[in-house]
Amino acid sequence: MNGITRNKTHRGGWVEHEPTGRAVVRCTCGLDSGIVSETQALQIADDHRRATAEARV
Repeated sequence: MNGITRNKTHRGGWVEHEPTGRAVVRCTCGLDSGIVSETQALQIADDHRRATAEARV
């Protein structure tokens, strides 16, 4: 799961990384959730891990 941040550049060159509450879930198997809320992303990742583990048994 990759959290999405908003970047603000300030005088002096420093950058502020602000969480947006959104994330993307991607897996090497091809799963790509698109942009969803962090809560949804956690559920998608957990469900995907569980389903993948069951398929291996």
